[in-house]
Amino acid sequence: MRSYKQFCGVAKALDVLGGRWTLLIVRDLLPGPRRYSDLLDALPGITTNLLADRLRELVSAGLIEKRTLPAPAGSAVYALTPRGQALEDVILALGRFGEQYLVAPGDDRVDFRWFAVSLRRRFRSDDPRPFRVQLEQGGVAVHAWWDGRSLHTRDGVEHADVSIRGDRVAMALLGRAPLHSVGVEGDQAVLERFVAGLTPRGT
Repeated sequence: MRSYKQFCGVAKALDVLGGRWTLLIVRDLLPGPRRYSDLLDALPGITTNLLADRLRELVSAGLIEKRTLPAPAGSAVYALTPRGQALEDVILALGRFGEQYLVAPGDDRVDFRWFAVSLRRRFRSDDPRPFRVQLEQGGVAVHAWWDGRSLHTRDGVEHADVSIRGDRVAMALLGRAPLHSVGVEGDQAVLERFVAGLTPRGT
């Protein structure tokens, strides 16, 4: 790992996180543990050797850990440690800054999980009543829940107050497609609160 050799918090953070792909790996682990093959698929352009190197560096820095899922899965996965989870605010702040440079996807890859992570910073509400929303698009299932202070998201399917499914869920939640273009089941009032709390900017 290269070092700037500077006694400065910013420099030390970049010593650990400044390598290409590093913060994107952290972003992809925010919704939950991922297998090595999942990370490789989610990061087109990264080589297997470079991914292995970055994961090793993040483990050494105490930001991620390798776990084995309980039976019957038994798969080895990478997950953020509490120190790694603390980078959520950094990732969300970078996403907020980067929004101004988003124009159209073009040839860039689009992943519903990335959109789900962005929901954490997009959602704003003064309503203390908690709720749960299940989102599914393109075979990707994400569970979102509001605890009265913050919106959280993670991979998977869980019991929810309302479910939103279809090929245009992200566009509908951003106000770029009508809600009737996706399938909605559940509490209409929760749906309205969820949609009202989202800021329709970026992708």
